Amino acid sequence: MNKIWLLSGATALSLLASPVVAEDDLPAYGDLYNVEWCPCNPEEPFDADGSVVLGKTVMCPCNGLYSGYKKGFDEDIRDIKNAVKNQVRKLNYFKYYVGMDYNIGSPSSKGEITFDDLRFANGPISQDVFDDQDSLSFVLGARINKYFGLEAFYQQTYEDSVTNEVDPHTLNADDEAYYLMNEYITSYKAYGLDLIGYIPLSRYFDLLGSVGVAKYEFTTEANFAIYQFDNMNLQEVLHKEYNDDNVGWRVAAGGQLNIADGVALRVMYRYAKIGGDVIDDMSEVSMGVRFLF
Repeated sequence: MNKIWLLSGATALSLLASPVVAEDDLPAYGDLYNVEWCPCNPEEPFDADGSVVLGKTVMCPCNGLYSGYKKGFDEDIRDIKNAVKNQVRKLNYFKYYVGMDYNIGSPSSKGEITFDDLRFANGPISQDVFDDQDSLSFVLGARINKYFGLEAFYQQTYEDSVTNEVDPHTLNADDEAYYLMNEYITSYKAYGLDLIGYIPLSRYFDLLGSVGVAKYEFTTEANFAIYQFDNMNLQEVLHKEYNDDNVGWRVAAGGQLNIADGVALRVMYRYAKIGGDVIDDMSEVSMGVRFLF
């Protein structure tokens, strides 16, 4: 009898020592909540008696709702991962790139360049000096998505075009006969921005079209060497320069071959409407490479 009373007293003392949790404060089992009180899992990080341990987030696994919540949570995570993969797949077309083109251009002039202020000349000297001219283009661009991109470029003459001729104008001064040996050196540069349109026919080939605006700067340097007829002595060299600058628009069409991951070859035909004082328009064929990253 005494033993039974002693056991009952110990139990009563242990009950008095245990913390009292109000019924309204109990968490709803199976929910995601910011307390760690779960009577079916009294291990760390929980206290041995299953009391609340603050600062962590758990889900109580001893309720039947746990599997339902976990399934919904896993499905949400899977949907998020699939959405991210789809977005990354779309963004795979977004690429920065640098490149270089070799261009063969054919400028078309409105008329001849006239130099009418030369000393010793009997009259104005006119000459159509522009011919086919090669150039190099350096480009920096971005393919924004599957169908569109932007490309900035700088274009510079690869090799100056030089024209030499014996001028038919005979110079006369103090009864001494002179003649002119004329040299014309032409070059140009351009810079601007193109909007590129892509039509993917396969993983390896795209049809291209572009429209853009550019500043064209044509320069002609003329050297007029004055010689005596009788002894071929050089008397003087006159140097003149003529500039023809204008902003024009340009369109192009061509194709791009994607030969490797990050490397593409491109061929384009381009027409530029310049509308300068001398140069009206220009046609060119360009061949180049793009390095994408």
